[in-house]
Amino acid sequence: MRDKVPGICCLATSPGWVDAQLTKNCGIVPLLFHKMYGFRAIMAGGNSGPYPSHDRYLPEVEMDFIADPDGPDVVRYIEERASDIDVLVLHGPQEYYYAAPLERYRALRPDGRVYLELDANGVWMERLPWNTPSFRRFLAHCDVVGASCRRIQRYLAAKWPCRVEYIPNGFYNFDGIDLAVDFAVKENRIVTVGRIGSPEKRHELLLSAFAAVADAFPSWTLRFVGNVEPAFEELVRTFLTKRPDLEKRVVLTGLIRDKERLFEEYRRAKVFALTSFKEGMPNVVAEALFGGCYMVSSDVDASSDMVDGGACGEIFPIDDEAALTTLLSRLLGDEARIWQGGERAMAYGRETFDFTRIIRRLHYLLWEGGDRA
Repeated sequence: MRDKVPGICCLATSPGWVDAQLTKNCGIVPLLFHKMYGFRAIMAGGNSGPYPSHDRYLPEVEMDFIADPDGPDVVRYIEERASDIDVLVLHGPQEYYYAAPLERYRALRPDGRVYLELDANGVWMERLPWNTPSFRRFLAHCDVVGASCRRIQRYLAAKWPCRVEYIPNGFYNFDGIDLAVDFAVKENRIVTVGRIGSPEKRHELLLSAFAAVADAFPSWTLRFVGNVEPAFEELVRTFLTKRPDLEKRVVLTGLIRDKERLFEEYRRAKVFALTSFKEGMPNVVAEALFGGCYMVSSDVDASSDMVDGGACGEIFPIDDEAALTTLLSRLLGDEARIWQGGERAMAYGRETFDFTRIIRRLHYLLWEGGDRA
């Protein structure tokens, strides 16, 4: 590496970063390259702000705004800053967007490194024209291609003409909060975290399954944490008019920005549930594992990774409300299973999803190579 301060630039897809991405892998990767290796860290793309998380959690990361993130301004940005970009991070294989900027970067910085991050699902990957000359050239320009779950890694490794690494989305403790979890004081809570009511999340499935078992387990509550889509809020309102007995047991918390308050949701919950019909590896999974939650997941691409092959959770078929209901009916009465799985979840999270470990390995892959198993 040269004597000057090295730089890492994470290039957004159009129309640009949104605030929630800053405290996920998109922002954590450049932040930790700065903290651990002294890189100048930049996130570049269109302005889709405001960005309240920037000053609060990663002021060390510069944000460069590109006027026309769909046009020649992206190439112009690369041309003007290539000498300062030692690592270029691309989020997803959008050839239409990255081909020209990546070609230009490679021409100007043949000594630079390119990391293609794939927080992808199989539906998206299946649609890619991976065997075209232009796409194969795109892949050849990437030094490290990383998939966030093992199923996608294996799938792509079998068909793409490049090595595909397993580089999961991890957990980073922004505020240095106390991560100790006391299983004895956990409450009978199921929690799900994310964009509540987004169609792909299938949260209505979780609501219905919980309602079906609620009478048998009267001490349990269900908490939806995150921004709530208006249609889902209306669905819950209508649901509670029919089930007023659950009014205090089904909770929409809204968005929780404060990381300590958010971690408290995991720390106090016994079960984390994900009911999506398609998904990469959500950042909330690592958070839930660190919080010692027993994991329940639909059979999305990353499901086996989420439950450590069954050691800390269970998987049910996608969109199968009856299977989820049966799972919850069996699980909620099995305190020993939940406790044992939660303890394994916490250990597994620290072994596999500690973001400092992940970045240490990524840095090694980019700069030193060696054994990449």
